[in-house]
Amino acid sequence: MPALQVKDCPTAVYDKLRECAAQENRSISQQALTIIEGYLGMRNVAAPAEQAATVQGPCRPPSAGQECCLERRQRAFDRIAMLRPLPISKKSPDSADLLRRIREEDAR
Repeated sequence: MPALQVKDCPTAVYDKLRECAAQENRSISQQALTIIEGYLGMRNVAAPAEQAATVQGPCRPPSAGQECCLERRQRAFDRIAMLRPLPISKKSPDSADLLRRIREEDAR
């Protein structure tokens, strides 16, 4: 995968990027890539009906008729909470056992 390096980044821009990354629980590199993909129209995290309202990138003050990233995130969590839970079979292996097996196989 190609790498991207930005030289001579102004301190104010870097500080704002770091702040946005912290708000979104991302690394600075992940946040920069997310912003670039959003700007290029390659990333869309909103539902189709909400796509027009998310043209602005993350961590910017909302314009009239738009909501901030925290409100979008809360609505996403609300939609997830409304989903039906997945049934768990009694035959399903324990996740700790699966991880132990994988690690043992990798150690060989």
